[in-house]
Formats: sequence, C-alpha cells, structure tokens
Amino acid sequence: MAEVKISDFTSSVMTAFSNCALYSEKHPIFLEFSEKAFGLLKDLYRGESLSITLLGDSLVFNDDPLAEKGIHFVNFIKKLKKKGIEKIEIRRGATIDEFKQFLAEMASRNTVSSSPHISVGIVEIRSRNDEFSLSALIEENAAKIRDAYQGISLNTGLDIGNLEDAVSGLVSTLKREANILSLLSPVKTYNEYTYVHAANVSVLTIFQAETLGANEETIADIGLAGILHDAGKLFVPHEVLDKPTKLEQDEWNMMKLHPLYGAKYLSTLPSVPKIAMIVAYEHHMKFNGSGYPDTAKTGRKQNLISQMVAISDFFDALRTERPYRKPLEVASIIKLLTEGAGTDFNPDLLDNFIRALRNIGAH
Repeated sequence: MAEVKISDFTSSVMTAFSNCALYSEKHPIFLEFSEKAFGLLKDLYRGESLSITLLGDSLVFNDDPLAEKGIHFVNFIKKLKKKGIEKIEIRRGATIDEFKQFLAEMASRNTVSSSPHISVGIVEIRSRNDEFSLSALIEENAAKIRDAYQGISLNTGLDIGNLEDAVSGLVSTLKREANILSLLSPVKTYNEYTYVHAANVSVLTIFQAETLGANEETIADIGLAGILHDAGKLFVPHEVLDKPTKLEQDEWNMMKLHPLYGAKYLSTLPSVPKIAMIVAYEHHMKFNGSGYPDTAKTGRKQNLISQMVAISDFFDALRTERPYRKPLEVASIIKLLTEGAGTDFNPDLLDNFIRALRNIGAH
C-alpha cells in the first residue's frame, strides 16, 4: 500500500470535512473532495475492505502503522478522538452516496452511525488483559490532566489541546465500560487529589450529559468544564490546599475564593469554552441560590451545566478517601444527595443521575 495514496485519501477526506462543516454537504468543494477520496478507495482495499484504526496517537491503515505526521493526519486523529471513534471499516460495495453520508456525519455534531458497507466503533481489545488495558487508559487520561494542571499559573496559558485529548479519551473510555464507577481514578496521595478529582468530575458529568442526550460538541465542552472546575485551587496557598487536617476558619475563607480565582484565570484564555469559566465560578453555588460565591444580591441562578458539575463534584468528593475522613459507600452518598434535592441540587438532574447509575448497576 503506497503511503502517498493514503496521504491523498486523508487529505481529501479532511478537506471534505472542513468544507462540509463550513458550508454544507451540497457544497461543490465537499462533493469534489468526497468523490476524489472515494475514487482512491479501490487502491486502498486489502481483500474486501479498508480498515482505519486509531491506536493512541497513531493511525493504522489495514495492518500497516503509519509514520506520517503531516497536518492532515494529525487533524484526522483529532477528529476521530473527538467523535470517540477508534476504528472505521469501509467494505467493497460502498456507494458514493453512502460514503458522502459518512463524511457528512463525521463533519457534523451528530453521532456517526454505521451503514451497510461502512462501520464505525471502538477497538474491543487493546490487550489480552482487559482489566489492565482499562486501567492503563484511565491512568493515561489522568496523566494528561495532571500535566495540564501542573502547567497552570497566572503568567502562562493552558495546554488546551492536551485537555481536549483527555476529554476525547474519557468519552472513548466511557463508551467501552458500562460501570461508570470503574472509570473513576483512585487518589493515591493527598497532593494529587486536585487533578484526579478533576478527571473524575469530568467523567461523571460526561456520563450525565450522555444520558440526557447532549450532542458531541456539547459533551466536549462539558468535559472540559468538568476538568477545569477547580482550576482556581491552584492559586490557593499550598499549605491550605494540601493541608491533611480540617481547615481553620481563615483557611476556609481562602479556600472559598477558588471559584473566583478559577473564573478569572479561565476568562483570560480565549481557547477555553465560556461554559468552563461559568462552571468554575458557579460549581459551589446551590440550586436555591445559596452557597458561594454569594450571589444573593444579584439574583444569579446557577447554570444547568454548573448544576450537573455540582452533583458530580459532591459524589466524587464523598467517595474519595481524604486524610481527615473515610470514603462513603455509594448508597450513603445517594442518600445525602437526595436530602439536598431542591435546595443544594437540581432535583430533576439528580433523579436522572441516580436513575442512570441504577440502570448500569452502579447503585
């Protein structure tokens, strides 16, 4: 298989994607490059099909890993990650209309569905030990978030690309594992709590968003908002943030400033979705308008995504062991969440979360 043909195919596909997203699937340039990519398929089939597999940050065409790192390949990998797709199989007999429909769905915000000759999905087996593979995926996602968190400061930007990759990884991992609780990373040392908690809140909020039928673009933004909800904690003094015992009142007052710090920092970064700034500011507000920051005088209402993150934040905080308390069982956390319905938490979102946990056997 000549890599130049693969390069031409990928370049044509990405050009079709971008023009479909900018204009429509009826635009002449989309039609031109869709037909060009389709015409190349006959030379790319091996046997009865062409398979394209995403493995980490690499592409495999049929069984041939590609060393190519050009911009079209990089963008194609990003597109697959954003869609939560790890494998595409195009079989002989695919029609031009079927192929165009596939490209249009890839370019849209909608879920990509399989057709008679084109299948999309995830790679079912990454290693012989599925449990180890899942654990490795969770560790990889958490590591990306850790690296981004460790790079945050008032004088630097944020590696948003790395965080987008982490969100894509979380979405992909969620697709392969039904029990949401098995995807939550454990906290091994108290000073890693902030970024591990960020990963878990993101997973739990993505889970909520998917059960509510949110589209892929919205889920991506929600995942980032979940990861960044506690970004302001990195501007709280370490002796307060990492204190292994309960905080004194003056320390607690400093800690309560972290939503303001987070929102202020994120507002300076144009690449970060606006909802991330809102969630950073509002995730400790309560459904009834209390909580902090105190917005009673302005009458500010907590955003719906902030309400979802608040549920995830509470759930993960209580199921995680901390130096000053033991973790709670899921049933006990659900009981406390239910007691806060209508005051601390949106009762409809809470009902959905609890029902979704029950449906997958996690509660």
